[in-house]
Amino acid sequence: MGSTDRKEKESNFIVQGGILALASVLVRIIGLIYRIPMNNILDTGIAVYSTAYSIYSLIWMIASFGVPTAVSRMVAQRIGQKRYKNVDRVFRTAILFSIVVGGLAAGVLFFGANFFANVVFRMPEIKYALMILAPTVWISTFIGAFRGFYQGLGTMIPTAISQIAEQIVNAVMSIVGSYVLWNYGHKLDLEKGGKFYSDAYGAAGGTIGTASGAVVALLVCIVIYVSSRPQLKKMASRDKSKRESTSRIMKILILTMLPITLNSATYNISSILDNSIFGNYMDAVRSHDLYLSMWAAYEGKYHLITHVPLAFATALSASAVPNLSKVIASQADSKVVEGKIHLALRFSMLIAIPSCIGLFALADPVMSLLFAGTPKTNPLAATLVQMGCITVLMYSFSTITNGILQGIGKVSTPAKNALVALVGHIIVLAVCLWIFKLDVYGVVISDIVFGLFMNILNYYSIRKEMTSFHLEIRKTFFLPFVSAVIMGGFTLVAYDACHFLCHSNAISTVFAIAVAVAVYAVALIKTHAMEEEDLRNFPKGRVLVRIAKKAHLL
Repeated sequence: MGSTDRKEKESNFIVQGGILALASVLVRIIGLIYRIPMNNILDTGIAVYSTAYSIYSLIWMIASFGVPTAVSRMVAQRIGQKRYKNVDRVFRTAILFSIVVGGLAAGVLFFGANFFANVVFRMPEIKYALMILAPTVWISTFIGAFRGFYQGLGTMIPTAISQIAEQIVNAVMSIVGSYVLWNYGHKLDLEKGGKFYSDAYGAAGGTIGTASGAVVALLVCIVIYVSSRPQLKKMASRDKSKRESTSRIMKILILTMLPITLNSATYNISSILDNSIFGNYMDAVRSHDLYLSMWAAYEGKYHLITHVPLAFATALSASAVPNLSKVIASQADSKVVEGKIHLALRFSMLIAIPSCIGLFALADPVMSLLFAGTPKTNPLAATLVQMGCITVLMYSFSTITNGILQGIGKVSTPAKNALVALVGHIIVLAVCLWIFKLDVYGVVISDIVFGLFMNILNYYSIRKEMTSFHLEIRKTFFLPFVSAVIMGGFTLVAYDACHFLCHSNAISTVFAIAVAVAVYAVALIKTHAMEEEDLRNFPKGRVLVRIAKKAHLL
């Protein structure tokens, strides 16, 4: 394969990942925005909502998280081998899987709501939220099949459109639902005393948005699929290869999904175990009210903020799996594979490193800006962000390396690594809580340990499979770090200067963020961390190059 073809393929890989990344970042921002009024409405009830959502996320991951990645990988492999007839059969088999497994998962969540609420978490307020979330699990399995199908075809646009539509509806309905049901619960609390009904009903109202968004996303996916059917049939008509049986495809699908699901579920189990272990510790050593307050700061603020930048790495990972699978299936040069891996790592670090520095620099102002309605837990949340901002870097690296390992055929390796990391995480958490009494700070420390284990294990797993592969330190890590440190310095000065002049945290924070973006972009180019060819790999890369040249940066 010529160098021109190789560059075009690598560029398309980043462009598709960039499209999904932009959509994912927009989705995270919408999620961040709507959680602000939800925090203000629910107050400590946000801990109830977050706990219910974490249980839903685990059930959803077990039932359907592996579907998009497995389907995209299987579709990409068959396209790489020009077996177009079997592409649609993979999709139909995934739909059959969704009908059965999604239905079972929904049943577990609905009928097990009381068990999760009263036995596992000792938080009876979450019961109603879990029951509302149950049908959403079923719907999400179908969405995963559609999204994986199109990712395997090499386009991230249907996934991006459906994600944005889903989140917009989710945002509106979550705010409306939590407001209406919280007020209804508050009336009951005034009659009966306590805060049970406002917390329970308010959290349940918030989950109505999740269900509504999933319905809209599924409808969008169906419309796009129906409109593209003629083109798909035309591709299949040119294929003379043998049809694969449904049973064979189902077997491959399940075997491909299992390690992916186990890996992702391990991440989510980590969060649920944190909640359960921390909740039992707080009930025994501190108090239930303090537990809700600390968990609201951790899950409702710290976790929410630090996970926004991870959208870029998640999107690149989703793009990496089918792209690497397709390249390997077509028996391309190993340099093409390594080129894609280097690009994925570089572009994810270009976002993760400045995000880490920026969160550390502006933790307190950002918390005061976003969560002005619940100021009591803002100082704690800001401290947690400064402690745990390194997890943005660690989880970005582990997410992208998970995708790389799955793309090169080592589907089960990330799951094995995650299990090892989980054991280390739990041990550190137990020591931090029961021996050192670090409270919620111990949860953040154990998060860092989990990310560290995953990074080390994933990197050595890649090196084991590709002995010629080495991390490119200078342009992937060192120069972006230097640029981010410069950015961080300018950001602090910009915030302090603006705040001195206008005495407004909101204006000063927005101004400082704008300065940070501009300074980081200039620093990347001036330190040669970003060359003209790199800029062209971004979506609208030619426009970015023109802007840089007009500004005399290139």
